[in-house]
Amino acid sequence: MNTLQVRLYDFELVMKGPEKTERIRIEGEYPRHRLAEMLFSNLGLMHLVAPYLPRVIKTDFVVHPRMQDLIAAMYASEKRPRPVFRTPVGSWDWPVLSRTDPRKAVVTYSGGKDSMWNLWWTQERYGEQNVLAVHIHGLNRGQSYEERYVRRQQEAWGFDLQVISLLNSSRNFGNRVMRSRDMFLSGLAIPPALEFGAAKVVVEGRALNDPTAYFTYQARNFQYFNRLLKELGIPVRVTWRVREELDTVKDIFVHRPDWMPHVCNCFAAACYKPSLRRAWEKRAPTLPLYDSQCGSCVKCRIVNLGRLLYGPEAQSVGREDAQAFLLNTARWIRENRVRMADMIEGTFLRDFRKAAKRYGFDPNRLL
Repeated sequence: MNTLQVRLYDFELVMKGPEKTERIRIEGEYPRHRLAEMLFSNLGLMHLVAPYLPRVIKTDFVVHPRMQDLIAAMYASEKRPRPVFRTPVGSWDWPVLSRTDPRKAVVTYSGGKDSMWNLWWTQERYGEQNVLAVHIHGLNRGQSYEERYVRRQQEAWGFDLQVISLLNSSRNFGNRVMRSRDMFLSGLAIPPALEFGAAKVVVEGRALNDPTAYFTYQARNFQYFNRLLKELGIPVRVTWRVREELDTVKDIFVHRPDWMPHVCNCFAAACYKPSLRRAWEKRAPTLPLYDSQCGSCVKCRIVNLGRLLYGPEAQSVGREDAQAFLLNTARWIRENRVRMADMIEGTFLRDFRKAAKRYGFDPNRLL
C-alpha cells in the first residue's frame, strides 16, 4: 500500500481504503473543543492506517509532529520505515487546561472481567464517587452487543458511566487491532477525564517484557505515550496494573461475587453462540453458562474455570459436570496450546491443574 488519504469532517474521519470507504465518527454527546478534535483526528488516523501501514499518509488536517512520531513508532514496531506525512502546514492550539485531581480516575470500561477488576480496584483506591467508567461503543467491531451488558452492570451496581458511541467501518479488527486500538481508546477517554477532573485514565494491563506483542499492548509504548501527553501540556496520564487472567476472576469472586454473572467477555461470533450454548446445556447442565457466554472460547473457559475454583456456585456443580468441563477443556488445550500460548500458559494452566486434582484427575495425564 503506497498512499492513503484521510479527511476530517467535524468529528468524522473518512478514508478511501483499498476495498471500500472506511470511516470513524463520534455520534451523540462528546466534548467538542480543539484538544478533543486533535486527539480524535490524530489517534483516529493512526487507527485507520494501522492495518495497511501505507508508505505515504495524506490528510486535509494538521497532524501534530509528536503524533507523527507516535505513528512512526508504530511503524517501527512492525519493522517498517517512517511514513511520509503530507499534511497542511499549521498547528493545534488550545487554552491552558485546568489542573486535574490525582485522587480521581477514569476507567476505560468494556464490561469484561479485566475492566470489571479495574473498576473494583480503582473504586477501592479512590472511592466510588471519584471514579468514572467510560465505555467506547463501536470500537470493537462484531462486539456491539456488549453495550447492553455494560448498561446492565451500571444499573445493577450504580457506578458513574459515560458511553462514547462510534460509527466505525474501519478494517482494523482481529488481533492486529492492538497495533493502535488502546491508544485511540485512551485518547478518546481523555476529554471526558478532563471534564471529570481526573488525572488518570486506567486501562487494562500492558505486556512488560514481550517484544512480540502488538504496539499498544506494550508498556514501554504507553510510557512513551504518557511523555507525549506531558509535552502537549495535557494533565492526564494513562496507568494500569498487571494482574493475571485467573487472578482477576478470583479477586472479583472474593470482593464482588455478585458482579461476575454480569460479565461480558465472550469471543464467539453471535451466530455461533446459540449452538455452542445448547451443547453445554447437555454436557454440563449443573454448570449453567452466564447469559453472555458461549462456553467454548478462551475467555469463557477462563471465567468458568474460575467459577469451579473460586465461585460460590461451585458447591452446586455436579462432579460429573465439572469433570465433563475439564475433559473438554483438556482437549481444547491440546488443540490450541501453541496458537494461544499467551492465554493458556501461566495462571490458566496453573488453575486447570488445581481444578483437575480437585475433581479426581491427574492433570499430567489429561494434558
